Amino acid sequence: MSDPTVSLVVPTFHGAKYVCRMIDSVIAQTLDDWELIIVDGVSGDGTAELVDGYRSRLGDRLTFIEQENQGCNAARNAGIDASRGAFVAFLDVDDEFLPTKFERQLELFRLRPDLGLVYCDYSYIDLDGRFNHSVFDTHVPVARDVPYEEIAPGLRVCAPDLFEYLIRQYFIATIVGMVRRSVLGNDIRFHVDNWYGLCEWMFYLDVVRRCRAGYVNEPLCLNHFVRGSISRTSRLRNYIDHRNLLRTMKTRYADCSGASRRTLRGQLGHACRQLGMQSYKAQEFGPALRYFAEAMREEFSARTGVHLLQSAGRWCMRMGRSGREPRVRLAAAAENART
Repeated sequence: MSDPTVSLVVPTFHGAKYVCRMIDSVIAQTLDDWELIIVDGVSGDGTAELVDGYRSRLGDRLTFIEQENQGCNAARNAGIDASRGAFVAFLDVDDEFLPTKFERQLELFRLRPDLGLVYCDYSYIDLDGRFNHSVFDTHVPVARDVPYEEIAPGLRVCAPDLFEYLIRQYFIATIVGMVRRSVLGNDIRFHVDNWYGLCEWMFYLDVVRRCRAGYVNEPLCLNHFVRGSISRTSRLRNYIDHRNLLRTMKTRYADCSGASRRTLRGQLGHACRQLGMQSYKAQEFGPALRYFAEAMREEFSARTGVHLLQSAGRWCMRMGRSGREPRVRLAAAAENART
């Protein structure tokens, strides 16, 4: 059995309602030299049976792995470790690829064998069913600021300083990237401490620090917004996870440029201010005081200083009772969402 060109890794948990649409979009690829690795968190919702229905068509091109649910990033890592292809791509079970995804990205890899990552623009369907053609044009303006050389129509090679732009805003979504397997080695993997959030951002930051990158200037994926996901319904937990991730990134990229370090500190200060405001509104003045103090350490702001003093005053009026840390009262909600 020869190794495929592309290994596609798909994490899933309770994704039975979407899995057939996802697989069909892979089968529809104009380039068919691929393997599909689906890593399921023992969903028990019929996902395994639906995937098994494709075995007669896909044979050994389909690998189905079941493991205890540890989140999508742990599942992606398991898929990377099981991959056989020269390139690794990623897709979420509720999204889909457009037919030329593999073909267009591999075309750029062939033109520039020195590239280790090729990404692309993508479209999305929002919660109201509206189709939006380009995320780059509507939501992530930094993606359009990246210097590039266009070596063929729609095929662009990024300048070597892509890291400096990517650290400003997360614009390489998980599903748009195709990475040369040799770049990942045994050490570049997805961060698994957060169940959801922007850990994928750090994955691609690690990649672009190691290799040159390019992109296809056209949407090659379709992202479907899904109602009820924690990432869309729990703003507070988003801020908590984002703050924790930024603290990790601040340590991880301590050797990056001064401009990038200032960017990280500004983002961390903003996340802490938002957490401080959420805590203050919930009358959790002890956590609010700590968050505002952290925000001030990262990025001085007179307004934040006022909030810090207000929180300190309310905390003193309560005789120093700290209040519950927001992450404590969110633990039960997060656990329910996982199950």
